[in-house]
Amino acid sequence: MELFGQALGLGTIGLVAGVVGAVVAALATRGSTSTLTSYVQHFAAGLIIAAATLDLLPEALALGGGWPLIVGFVVGTAFMLALRAVLNRFGHGHAAGEGHDHEDHAGHGGGTALAARPQVVAGVNLRLAIALAVVVLIDGAIIGVALSAGGAAALLIAIALSIELLFVAASVAGSTRGAGGTVATAVGVGAFVAVMMPVGAVLGALVFAGVSSTLLVAGLAFGAAALLFTAVAELLVEAYEIKESAGTIAMAAGGFLLFLVLMMLM
Repeated sequence: MELFGQALGLGTIGLVAGVVGAVVAALATRGSTSTLTSYVQHFAAGLIIAAATLDLLPEALALGGGWPLIVGFVVGTAFMLALRAVLNRFGHGHAAGEGHDHEDHAGHGGGTALAARPQVVAGVNLRLAIALAVVVLIDGAIIGVALSAGGAAALLIAIALSIELLFVAASVAGSTRGAGGTVATAVGVGAFVAVMMPVGAVLGALVFAGVSSTLLVAGLAFGAAALLFTAVAELLVEAYEIKESAGTIAMAAGGFLLFLVLMMLM
């Protein structure tokens, strides 16, 4: 019971950070597509890619790697693809105010680009919000795994992932406001994503307490695949539709560098 209490406490740090990020982004974005949203999404993507490549995969390799890592990564990718396919079954649509005459980046008419965009309900990009919720749930599980393993770095991992969550929640809140959602809706969807952190921490502590290294490696690889998929296929794709520049690319590099520095401090 003490382990679960610790997991809940560490996960709550991320919940608070995520709500703060969602509130700031919802108030800073003025109901239209925003350069700020693109910057935040690039920064969040950099953090998520760093979490996968600097934390989860090295830990999986240190525990033995091998076929459990490969299987876990393949299953994680397949899971995210299946999740995306299920969400796409809702159909495609646009919130009020979106530009239906927008042209795609290859210079062709907007029909193809618009058809590829996910459903937007009350300003909420459902596919992005649910994908990020899954990622944050996995982040929380990482905290639970660290606690279950008796790792002294659990607090630092929670702090690093909470900083990531601040920008992830800000990203989805800014996206919601940019698609015409209200401030309350933007904060609500950001809070929905953020609450997955304490939920994941408790579940991680429950599920991974005392498991074999084989299952632990597969779980870490699964999480890495989910993080990379969301950063590349969701966050960066949506950010690119808003604005792409040297500044946004630098923000992605900055997010990666921040997580690297935090890992070095651990």
